[in-house]
Amino acid sequence: MIAFAKRYFGQDSLSWFHKSYILDWVFVSLLWLISYFISYWPVYEREFSLTDKTIALSHKENQVGSGFNFIAALFFPLLLVVVVGFKNRSIVELHHGTLALLAGRGLARMITEYFKHRVGRLRPDFLARCKWDEVAELCAGKKSSILDGRMSFPSGHSSTAFAGMIFLTLWIAGQTAAICLSAPSVRWMPSRLAALALTLAPISWATHVAFTRIEDHRHHMEDVIVGSLIGTFSAAICYLLFWPSPFHISSFNSSGKTEARYLYISTAQSRGIYELTTTNDDVV
Repeated sequence: MIAFAKRYFGQDSLSWFHKSYILDWVFVSLLWLISYFISYWPVYEREFSLTDKTIALSHKENQVGSGFNFIAALFFPLLLVVVVGFKNRSIVELHHGTLALLAGRGLARMITEYFKHRVGRLRPDFLARCKWDEVAELCAGKKSSILDGRMSFPSGHSSTAFAGMIFLTLWIAGQTAAICLSAPSVRWMPSRLAALALTLAPISWATHVAFTRIEDHRHHMEDVIVGSLIGTFSAAICYLLFWPSPFHISSFNSSGKTEARYLYISTAQSRGIYELTTTNDDVV
């Protein structure tokens, strides 16, 4: 694997790598593992009223399925990162793009699952799921559907979509300088309006997903807003850990693109740039 990387990407293609990146990958793995562990927690069961109109809407089919939403928010951005990384023959772009994407998605999922299970807010279609039995005085509907009906806050679809699409928006902006008005246009995308449209397209998809959750009676408006914010902030924070801000001209190189941050000990030292290093290293 290392031999292939050096042949394809160059002999010094791994000179930036430091053992601290291994800890980053361990942390990202923990985010996903913890989120799956939380998903098996018992859900807080709120009391409800059969006359509560906020949970009395009809049960409808999903316009955007959970599986498709998961794939679109993870594998589509990942595919673009991999394709461009190989095209640019830059293993650091591959690494930082993949790590930032998985970190943002994992963080959003963990936060969302925690609130879903601790808050236990009822979905707008909860009574349709419940199918209240007047004689037995309990819900007679499908158990799994009733359980899912107790996890309305926040919207998992929205947090998932925004976590993936906000990362993709920032990443595309870093490739095109679309949202940095002071930066020149890149050669492969000379039209600034086309670059802006391409950059905003992922957000448009995430917004569509969020709206469908209200239309499908799966979430209240507050659930969607909070879920979207969780995804947005998770993606933005994790992206900016590994990539410079696409809003500032100082982040762009002569080609009009942002370069992945050289963290810890890297080739940045050989350039006379000192960013984050371990405390025991000597700085010349």
